[in-house]
Amino acid sequence: MAAEAPVRLWITAYEAPRVTGYHAHETGQLFALREGLQVIETLSGRWVQPPGWIGWIAPRCAHAAQSFGATAGWSLHIDPTMAAGLPGGPHVFATTPLMQAVVDRLTSLDASSSAFEERRARLVAVLLDELAASARPSLHLPMPQDKRLAAMATALANDPAMPDTIDQWAGRIGMARRTLTRRFAVETGLSFAQWRQQSRLLKAVELLSLGEAVTTVALTIGYSSVSAFIETFRKNFGCTPARFFEEGMALPQAKKKPA
Repeated sequence: MAAEAPVRLWITAYEAPRVTGYHAHETGQLFALREGLQVIETLSGRWVQPPGWIGWIAPRCAHAAQSFGATAGWSLHIDPTMAAGLPGGPHVFATTPLMQAVVDRLTSLDASSSAFEERRARLVAVLLDELAASARPSLHLPMPQDKRLAAMATALANDPAMPDTIDQWAGRIGMARRTLTRRFAVETGLSFAQWRQQSRLLKAVELLSLGEAVTTVALTIGYSSVSAFIETFRKNFGCTPARFFEEGMALPQAKKKPA
């Protein structure tokens, strides 16, 4: 029986949103979208993947996924031995011009060429090296493990415009404010205020990717001032909401069979 190739590539396109329940791969998985948006979940957090960013799932990492709107992109499965330089859990990477050029070449290789496998392996090695060495801005929302805190965090993540204060939440879940503050910081690495802002910003990325206007997004996630939302977004991501999706990856339009 022939050994399985260390790299497998899919080019995909789906007209409707998709929900995938918890599962894991023996291989590592890299993936990106040309259009649409995807949210990856594990028991420890959520990762938002907008168009043009590269997602990563480590080998044997249990995760679920949900897409929004029509999606198109690529998915690359790699042997675990090739993934040593990448994070041990999920991550979403901002791309660089070099990464975009490598992916463009990788997804357009002629599979009938006698040197196809060797060329693909070299390109994947370059991509992995760039990802391992890249800066890692966060599109991640860590989730607490305590059941009461997790219920609170899930409610806020689903509706970040909820105005309830930390004192109101402490009373609602039956936990002293001081205890809530301490446990939440320990389990997420963020203060309640920092986590809430991150939750709102990731929801903003989700809504912006679906074409919502900046003003609508600001109001939907709980900002009464559009200018305050824009400034917070700029400080966190280094650009305004209107410019966030300007640099997308050049991905093929057609759906192909696995290579």
